Amino acid sequence: MKISKKIFSFITSLLVLATTLTLGHTISAKADTNDVPVQLYYSNGVGDSSETGHYFGYIAVKNFAYDKKVTVHYSYTGPQASNVWNDIAATYVKTNALDGYEIWKFETPSEFDHYGFGQIQYCIKYEVNGQTYWDNNNGKNYVGIDFAESRPHVISYGQSDSGLSCYIATKKSVTPEAIRIRYSEDNWTTYKDVDATNATDISYSNDTNCWIAKVPVEKGKQIKFSVYYLLDGVQHWDNNLGDNYSFNN
Repeated sequence: MKISKKIFSFITSLLVLATTLTLGHTISAKADTNDVPVQLYYSNGVGDSSETGHYFGYIAVKNFAYDKKVTVHYSYTGPQASNVWNDIAATYVKTNALDGYEIWKFETPSEFDHYGFGQIQYCIKYEVNGQTYWDNNNGKNYVGIDFAESRPHVISYGQSDSGLSCYIATKKSVTPEAIRIRYSEDNWTTYKDVDATNATDISYSNDTNCWIAKVPVEKGKQIKFSVYYLLDGVQHWDNNLGDNYSFNN
């Protein structure tokens, strides 16, 4: 996957931190990871300067024991990269109350690249109870900004003429029956679902399809939301690592 600086800047500039909210009574607690030991939530890139950049990402880990080690095995593949594989330790962030998985974060060092942002490929190693588990994206490794196919991924969201516009990505290997945004105007006392439609004005990667969901939000109002796709009757969520997303109009 090769992403232009323009598209990269668009995606990273719209990444918004959400406020914390536990929503066990509204959103299904089914594990988004389908009970696998370890799996990527998503990764993203940061341009540190005109000549350096690095990646960060979040990982879902099944809590088999207190003592564990999570490592990202990665290599930069950009024009100025050495193509040498390195290891970086991930660190514990919190436990997702909705599926019980631990969330770990990794962040690579800044890497020189002529274009300001080096391409990366990587896989995840999880060591616990004398066992080693890998998430290597079904043998393909993860490449650049990426996410696992077991859930949708909110690319970005922001204000539109009607209120909220939310862009969502899904892997081409998945054919959901529906892709929706679920939102609440009253802190989840009630909620509504809105179907997403195909987005033709944004491209994320050659391995993904992009969608857009639009929600009318009155001026001065705040909503909370998450997105999900329906596959074989099961809902698979991007709920911002268990915190849901927040939008103020």
